[in-house]
Amino acid sequence: MKIATLDDLPFLDQLEGRCFPAHRRSNRRSLRVSITSPAQIVMILEASPDEGPPRNVGAAILLNYKNSLRIYSLAVDPDYQKHGYGAELIEGVVSHAREHGYHRLTLEADAENKKLINWYKKVGFETVEVLHDYYAAGEHAVRMRKELISNEANDPDQRNNVIVVDNPKSWPLDIPGTEVVAAKTYLSSQKYQNSNLFRIFNLCKSFKPHKFGYYVSLLASARDQKVIPNVTSLRDLSSVTLVQSVADDVQDAIQQHLKDVEGKEFSLDIYFENTPNQAFSPLAKILSQQFELLLFRVVFNKEENWEVRKVQLLPLSNILKEHPEEFEKFASKYFQKKRFRRTRFKYFHYDLGILVNPQEATPPSCQEALHRMRDAAEKTGFYTEFITRQDYNRICEFDAIFIRETTSVNNHTYKFSRRAYAEGLIVMDDPWSILRCSNKMYLYERLSRSRVRQPRSWLICKEALDDQALVKYKFPIVLKLPDSCFSIGVFKVNDQDEMKEKLELLFKTSEVVIAQEFIRTPFDWRIGVLDGSPLYACKYHMADGHWQIYNWNTEVKSNFTGDAETLPLNQVPNHILQTAIKGSAVIGDGLYGVDLKEVQGKAYIIEINDNPNIDAGIEDAIYQEELYLKLMNSFCNRIERERKAPHFISFRED
Repeated sequence: MKIATLDDLPFLDQLEGRCFPAHRRSNRRSLRVSITSPAQIVMILEASPDEGPPRNVGAAILLNYKNSLRIYSLAVDPDYQKHGYGAELIEGVVSHAREHGYHRLTLEADAENKKLINWYKKVGFETVEVLHDYYAAGEHAVRMRKELISNEANDPDQRNNVIVVDNPKSWPLDIPGTEVVAAKTYLSSQKYQNSNLFRIFNLCKSFKPHKFGYYVSLLASARDQKVIPNVTSLRDLSSVTLVQSVADDVQDAIQQHLKDVEGKEFSLDIYFENTPNQAFSPLAKILSQQFELLLFRVVFNKEENWEVRKVQLLPLSNILKEHPEEFEKFASKYFQKKRFRRTRFKYFHYDLGILVNPQEATPPSCQEALHRMRDAAEKTGFYTEFITRQDYNRICEFDAIFIRETTSVNNHTYKFSRRAYAEGLIVMDDPWSILRCSNKMYLYERLSRSRVRQPRSWLICKEALDDQALVKYKFPIVLKLPDSCFSIGVFKVNDQDEMKEKLELLFKTSEVVIAQEFIRTPFDWRIGVLDGSPLYACKYHMADGHWQIYNWNTEVKSNFTGDAETLPLNQVPNHILQTAIKGSAVIGDGLYGVDLKEVQGKAYIIEINDNPNIDAGIEDAIYQEELYLKLMNSFCNRIERERKAPHFISFRED
């Protein structure tokens, strides 16, 4: 087997013509892209059928994905078929996949070609899905898969968690699912050079420039492998300012956990997210995730508050001498974590991270709804993990991120979304939806340009406020901050004096305020829209004695929000559904909650939410598990679409 070059293009073009019908062939341009693209591999099988010089007899075009290698095309020249070259070609592909750390092989085959399907089954593939109209209308395919990870993960070639040390003989543990290698081996072996599917745990004794530890982290980053510690973390340790900057996001946790510590200085040794001082185990985990280090010491100083003075790495050899029992216990626990165990990939195709905030008072999904989401995700083929803002540096471990805490362009949720999108993950809410939905000015302009009916609105600028300007408004009227949400920063005013008073208050926050025609209705429609189609429908009734759904001024908990009534979609007026679909389309194709009012048979969009509520017993009351399965299937379909999307490179000559 060899990797194809552009010199092999004529052979590949001829092979396509001899082996596939016209509408299934890759053209010459596509073949050229496959040869030159870093996201594809073209392998050619050479043989000497008549004991003459080697000649090309078959080829495979492979597409690289995060955990799988997809066989896009596999063919043997008809002149050399029935001589075992097909099996030899598959064997070469399997060897390549194992050598480069892939978990599985996938392919699509003609559903009508039973002989071909049975042949793939003989070489270890299984059918996992039927793809209707895959090649053309009426031409179906089956997706097949061959797992390369055994349940016990005893074969070193199948292990993707790699512990790198100076001398493997110094490592005292045998942990299933991990491989221990010398730094020299990791740096020089071709096995680790050509795949980004390894997770590297760097435990070398020195990370100074030009030392093995430094080069292990540097090259792991260059190979797009997940490595702890990474070069950024190592660089941060050289500066007190950078260390304190990294710790800023967890200052509240530091003060909380150290509040009872006496004295002006305190140090905490941390091994694999834990510490021998068990009272500080929660803080150890937080600091480990924040600094992305394995064996380290954090030194704190106290003036008014506790501050991180320095962070220093701890040599493996010292810990093994001083705390061998704690080391073995913590290391075993750390590497046996569910998220590090590769056996789960036999059962889950993808990784989904659901971003939540356990301390949020009014989250978009309650605990019961989150558990139902996880159950649906696992049925759909996702390994699912609830993550928090402290897991920002772990984003690349997932295939998709589902944000289930209140979003804002000014907090970490937007940062999560933007990073996930930049890394090529599927993310909901996507960053542009957060940006667009968070600003009422943007929504009003976009809906107006798309001729979607909404209450009449005006933009009031701070410098343009005077008594004469207020005369034109017909009261009552609603005033909103451009970035208001959950009815916060929203006021109803009944006359000019009240309007002037509220505007002066709002102008302290924003130089622009939105004034909107007040439409009185006993309830608002909320239509959940996913992928451009209705997902659920609710009637949100106004809070008792209040003009909004939420009453933030009440001290009576039962009066905070009005009742919710969920309806089957076929009982919702068509003009409500169509207006919601048309309105959400100006934002994107994600998950949205469209709020509407209905007056005399006409639907008016009030706002569009990028992070709509999905709570157990309310939004899921009608469709229950089906609603969550639709959500998770959307994630799965988006990942699959991204897999199939063509990526061409264009060149411009100046």
